[in-house]
Amino acid sequence: MINVNEVKAIIRRFEEKEGVRGVIICDSTGLPIKSNLPIDQTEEVSAYITALIGKSESCVKALDEGDLNFIRLETSKGEIMIAREEKLILIILK
Repeated sequence: MINVNEVKAIIRRFEEKEGVRGVIICDSTGLPIKSNLPIDQTEEVSAYITALIGKSESCVKALDEGDLNFIRLETSKGEIMIAREEKLILIILK
């Protein structure tokens, strides 16, 4: 079971970092649990990131590179960092 207080603490910790625009925590299926962004943006980002994770996992497995743990995307607006744990997906927009 996912502890709500731990989730809130994770979001607070990243919100305090300079340049962080948003933090989303999803369950392992990509369903948003908690976010500091508007709900429509949270749902949109979560859906796209979940699809990206699925494609990235397929690529990593096809290349026989082990397990996918972290994705970092550099964009014209900043960075998107995605960390996968057993029960959670952490998405940081910076």
